[in-house]
Amino acid sequence: MKKTFLSLIIIFYTTICFAGGHITKEDKEKAIKCLGHYTSISFIPANEIEAIRLEYALASYKIVREYLLNEKVKSDEINKGTNKELDKLIGKPFNEERNDRCNSFIYDLIPNSKNQIEELRGTLE
Repeated sequence: MKKTFLSLIIIFYTTICFAGGHITKEDKEKAIKCLGHYTSISFIPANEIEAIRLEYALASYKIVREYLLNEKVKSDEINKGTNKELDKLIGKPFNEERNDRCNSFIYDLIPNSKNQIEELRGTLE
């Protein structure tokens, strides 16, 4: 009985110590793809996109990246995934549908992110 109890404590402790945050692999991958999307917006020529869209993209990028780092996702993994997605999107026009999907996903994934993005967007100059 003591061995079983001790084994359970060790498994529980190991799980807590080595857990990489609370984000699922699928959510992490989607969030990183959205980072690539948000980054690609900054490469759209200024005469082809409204400034407010760029402000939202930059603010969203910052909030999502911060969230991923807080969830123990390594910076290298974030950068590689973002660049991989950016390579697919760079040079393409603004995609309203994709932007809406990313925004909805991020708002659901990160508590209070919509307000955080709105506040941060207002400070970007």
